[in-house]
Amino acid sequence: MISHTGALFNDGPVRRVVETALRAQRSQGALDLNDELRRLVRTMGAADSTRWLSPVASVAALLDHTADLVRSEGPPFFPRTFTERLDEARGGVSGDDYLRTLAGSLRAAEQEPEAGFADLPLADWEAAARFPELFGFGANWIYDGEYPSLSDSLAAFIDAEHPFCGETFSGLAADAQSVLVAFPQPAVLSANVTRWVPWVSHEALREVIRGIDGHMRTEHAGS
Repeated sequence: MISHTGALFNDGPVRRVVETALRAQRSQGALDLNDELRRLVRTMGAADSTRWLSPVASVAALLDHTADLVRSEGPPFFPRTFTERLDEARGGVSGDDYLRTLAGSLRAAEQEPEAGFADLPLADWEAAARFPELFGFGANWIYDGEYPSLSDSLAAFIDAEHPFCGETFSGLAADAQSVLVAFPQPAVLSANVTRWVPWVSHEALREVIRGIDGHMRTEHAGS
């Protein structure tokens, strides 16, 4: 018997695909599985490093491999949580056939032109995966109401992270700049990001970038 760790099925791309299918199943028709897979492919292609580490073709092949194991080894081979997710997502279809169907749908989605945001707006999970620092900044520095303004929240964040702030600051600034470039119109920003990250606006993102840039130039530019 081939030995695998539970993490192969409980984390990483196999889990993401099965969870995508499960999300569509639980929506009772509100979400279209093919659209959700197009979002997944779009998210996987959003960064060069992701495409390099885990191309869609490899993920589809891993689903086919998992289907082989489902057929040959049965549920005892897999972590219980993976089996539960798959059982709920597949409905009355056999597990191996369902995984092969997902693999084929994923390959088909990759062959289509990349889904545009006007036709297929960012889902909540997709926005969280693409812009995690914006989500984290809101949760940690804005939503509890401790600070009266974004400027105060940003100043507190900078003070708390300094002097070990390089990685944290660069991630937040990169997310802010990426959103400004990808969603330059207010209506498009609202439909794709602000609905999931309420503190985000064009001016708020620019203020974050200015604050981080000013701090880095002042405190970390070197002599």
